[in-house]
Formats: sequence, structure tokens, C-alpha cells
Amino acid sequence: QQQQQQQHQDDYFGDEIINRGDFQTPWTVADAQLRPIPPFYPPLNPRCTALVLDAPPSAVAVRVSECLKKRSISVQYDEELITAECMTVDRVHFSVNLYRGKRTAPPVDIESVDTIPDFSHAVIVEVVRQRGSSMSFHRHCRAILAAAMSNGMGEEMRSPIQTSPLEFDRLTTQERPSKRVARMASPSDALVAVERSFALLRKDRIDAQKLGMESLVCLTDCDSSGDDLAVFGSMVVVGAPITGDLTQDDTCFGEVHNYLLQLIQHRTLPGEIDQDVPNTSFASSVSTLNSSNETSAKKKHKESSVLVPPVDDQHHGGVLRSMALRVLANSLDLLSRKQPGLLPGILQSSLLVSKGFLRALAEDIQGGQRLPAVVMGTRLASVHEAALATRCLRVLAQHSNSAKRLMVNPKKSSHPVLDALGKNRFAPHPILKRETGKTLDALSPM
Repeated sequence: QQQQQQQHQDDYFGDEIINRGDFQTPWTVADAQLRPIPPFYPPLNPRCTALVLDAPPSAVAVRVSECLKKRSISVQYDEELITAECMTVDRVHFSVNLYRGKRTAPPVDIESVDTIPDFSHAVIVEVVRQRGSSMSFHRHCRAILAAAMSNGMGEEMRSPIQTSPLEFDRLTTQERPSKRVARMASPSDALVAVERSFALLRKDRIDAQKLGMESLVCLTDCDSSGDDLAVFGSMVVVGAPITGDLTQDDTCFGEVHNYLLQLIQHRTLPGEIDQDVPNTSFASSVSTLNSSNETSAKKKHKESSVLVPPVDDQHHGGVLRSMALRVLANSLDLLSRKQPGLLPGILQSSLLVSKGFLRALAEDIQGGQRLPAVVMGTRLASVHEAALATRCLRVLAQHSNSAKRLMVNPKKSSHPVLDALGKNRFAPHPILKRETGKTLDALSPM
């Protein structure tokens, strides 16, 4: 029976969808388990450190874990070292460390032990950035430190319009009508905006490529660009033909569509040929991260026909792919609400409902159980990309019968997509949990 089930999965996707790693659990810290700051430890940054005097370590750990959950931050807890490895939606990696305070050494002229300050009951909370945007890091850092000191629960104090289009707060507001009042946009305006974004993507500089992809995210966001321009930008992303008074060549529309398809489906950037394509499987990523020395890495390089780019290139590719999924999720969701009658015709002959593209999105669903340490420095999908891929699958299934039939074929007893979604149904990530529930409801009538 297991072989038959495996055969059904092979017939559908070509290989088995593997889920590795465990869901994040509440941070359990024993009060007597906390350790002091190690000797020769670098000086603590006062902007990223807090001293908690009113709660034991177990309570501080609960406060921090609840704050991370409310802010939709992927986290992996280490109960032995009392640390939490975290990753935000824009792939900012940082760690939260808890230390025990110490009894301050007495001055030379003080002989009474009672006058010596004693902070052994205090908890030191330190947040250390590992990589990613410093602005995004400090926003989360301030919220975590405030929650640790019981000055809040980690809620976002900014209004959704003040948040970045890359954050999850803006993703949830897309379901409500936009309050932005903008002038009527034309296809020519969309062409100019898309050309400027794609001109940045074609450059060979990392900062320019990130800025170009961020521009596409803003272009498909109603609060950033207005409804008309966002609809035009979304049509370009999904490959829909745009008609109107175009004063310039519109060939870049197809180039943008193909760029996003290649990045999402094949995880490759322009200029990366077949032998330069990184192996994005789970085993390959772990072996790359755990290479013990340069000699073993060179040996593996000679034995393998796949060349793995440097870690920085893989991290950059992962950031771009995460934003590309955000662009696609924004576009599909916006067109399903603003142009519901147009989307089925667009998807009828689109590569977005092809077997290979749906397989790539289905593989991203397993990122809902992937730990941040595994995703760091790779192009693997994290819990954040799993939420975006789940939304894309839901919209595609709602507006394309062929896509829905590939996801849930009534003639087959095994449904890998439903199995992968079922494992994320009770995920602690609030956005992923909500998107999974909606997608399962959309696929259930089949």
C-alpha cells in the first residue's frame, strides 16, 4: 500500500513531497536553567538589550514567544542554550538570547555585603542581528524588548498604510477596499513603471535587483500605486495582454512575466545557466551549509555536476524569490477581486497552471515546517513563502479548473497538495494558518 501511495505521488509531481523539521513550540525555560553572560563576551549593545527585573526567566520566555507569534516571525528555540533563532518575512535573521544577571562586585571601600547590588534575579534579554535589513531588525527588536519588559504584547503600533508592502500587515489589508485616492492610470503609465522596474532587475548589482523587485511589489499593491495602476501591473505579472494607447514598445511585459516564472519555478536568476543552477533540495542545502572544510567542499564540487553559487548569491536569490512570490500573490489576489471575470480566460493558456509551476508552489508549502536555520543562506522556501504559495494555489484553484484538477484529482486516492496543506493547518504562524484554511475550503468541493 505504501508503494502504491508513493507511485501516485510520483505520477502527480514526479517525486515525493518531503516535510522535514518541526513546528515552532512555546519557549520553555526553567527558572534555574538560565546561565550568566559567558566570559570574554562582547559588550552588550544597549539599543538591543533589556534588563527585566519583575519576572522570572520562564515568564520572560513566554512574553518573547508570544511577541514573535503575533508578529508572524519564524522561530526555532534552543532550550539548552536558551536562544531563539528568528527570521522575518523579509528574510532578516536574528537571535534572541536570555542570560541571568549577576551580583555586582563590591567597591574597595565597602565591606558590608548588604550594600552590594544584587541582580542575580534579573533576566538579560539580548537581540542580535545576523543578516538582513537593519531598519526592519530594529523595528522587531524594539517590539521584542518591550514585550519582554511587559510594555506590550508585540502588536504592530503602525497603521497598515504605514507598513512596508513587503510586510504581512499590508498583505491582510489588500482584502479591504483601498482608501488611496489616485488619478486615473493608463496602460502607458503601467508600461513606464514596469520598464523602470525591469531595468533595475536586468542590472548585475544586488542592490539594483532588490530595488527593482521591491518596485514590482509596490506596483501590485493598491495602497502604494492605486487601484488602476495596480490592476495594470498585476495583468503584466500574470501575462495578460494589455490593450490601449501604448506610446512605447510593450515587449518588456512578456520579459517581466518570464523573469518571474523562471525565478519562482526554477529558482534561477538571469545569467545562471544549467550547470550554474543551485541544487535547492533539502539534502543539498544542508550539506552545503555543513561543509566542514574547503577540501571536502572542493571534492564534492568535482564529484557533482551541479555548481553551487556562493552563500551570498543563494541568499540574494532567496530574497528575490520571496519577493517574486509576493508579487504573484498580490497580482492574483487583486485580479480575483477587481477583475474576477478576466482571470479565468488569462489562466486558460497560461504557464501559471502548468504542472511544473504548480509543483514548484506545492514544494514551497513544505516550508511551513522548515526551520529558520535551514533556510538561512539558501533559496529554500520558509514559513513565510509557504503562506504566499498557499494563497497563490487558492486563487489558481478558484479560477482554473485544470489547476484544481491537478491539485485534487478525484480519480486518484493520494493528494500530496492536500496532505501538505493539512500539516500546515494548525501552524503557529497566523498568516499561514489562515491561508491554509481558506485554500482547503476552496479545494474541498472537488
